[in-house]
Amino acid sequence: MVERKHDHSPSARARASALGSLAMREHSVDELRTKLLNKKHDAELVERLLLDLQQENLLSNERYACSYWRVRSAKGYGPVRIRKELQLKGISESLIQVGLTETDVDFFQLVEQVYQKKYRDQPIEDFKDKQKRQAFLYRRGFDSELIRHVVND
Repeated sequence: MVERKHDHSPSARARASALGSLAMREHSVDELRTKLLNKKHDAELVERLLLDLQQENLLSNERYACSYWRVRSAKGYGPVRIRKELQLKGISESLIQVGLTETDVDFFQLVEQVYQKKYRDQPIEDFKDKQKRQAFLYRRGFDSELIRHVVND
């Protein structure tokens, strides 16, 4: 029987924790930093680990931004909301734009799908109903041009 030596050093535990998180889904650098610090890993060790993971291309804000655009738009969220969420997660404006461009989502088609799923083919009853529908789409992160595209048609 071969005896295996396990590395239980703080850096090995932090790396295992980081890789476990990254195996489940993409993470932003800020998000992974927060997770590791919340697990009481040493701050200096975490910063070195984050740099290592980026150099090894295991952690990438660009890949995260692309993934985030795909996942959130697939759940019916619009570009205004997704952009805001990415900003709050510490993603730069240039990477947010890269993610949007690379995922190539048709938000006119998406807003139609979201609207149809919620309202089927029910006609708008009155001004109050129209406002309610517009507010729903606005909260979902669609801008006024996209909202007009479905509510006024």
